[in-house]
Amino acid sequence: MEKVCDISPFSMKKLFFTWCSIGITSFGGGAITQFLIQDKFIYKHHWLTEAEYTTIIGIGQITPGINILAYTILIGRKLAGWRGSILSVLGLIIPSAAITLALSAVYLNISQYPAVQNGLKAAFAAIFGVSIVTNWRNIKPILQHGCHEGALPLLSFLLIMTATAILYCVFHVSVILLYIMGSISGIFVYTFIIKKKPRSPK
Repeated sequence: MEKVCDISPFSMKKLFFTWCSIGITSFGGGAITQFLIQDKFIYKHHWLTEAEYTTIIGIGQITPGINILAYTILIGRKLAGWRGSILSVLGLIIPSAAITLALSAVYLNISQYPAVQNGLKAAFAAIFGVSIVTNWRNIKPILQHGCHEGALPLLSFLLIMTATAILYCVFHVSVILLYIMGSISGIFVYTFIIKKKPRSPK
């Protein structure tokens, strides 16, 4: 358990430069960016808890547009209101956009070399490994909450995740439909299983 006394002092300046550091180092797309967000905001500065971040991920997943941008806006809003949202988006986009433009120009000139192609393959493998860690960090608070609530809620959440994966991979069900079905299932589990489950006195 993280202690409140370990929380880093928050400031708008520190928020901006934290996002800048994420934008500069987030090579590899969304999974890498998520990993860095978790590392900075949860484990380094302790400005967010794992449960708060999981909630932000859930909201970001059901909103249209780029998920990472949604996470950035929501985190900034939670920490410092709309000023925090604007500052967070600028901090993430400005350095990463500049680096992307520079790397794109370089890649166009060297992409034909075999060494470059082999390097990209190795990078993809590394990104896949980081994606596994990132997704585990997202799922872990849900599983911990399910364990706390008891076996039946935990099994319900695992069933929802498994059914969603099968429907998407095997039957190619629309992602939007899966979001709707998952949300309805979550409401059902909370209303008729978790909420009505008798709580043991602490």
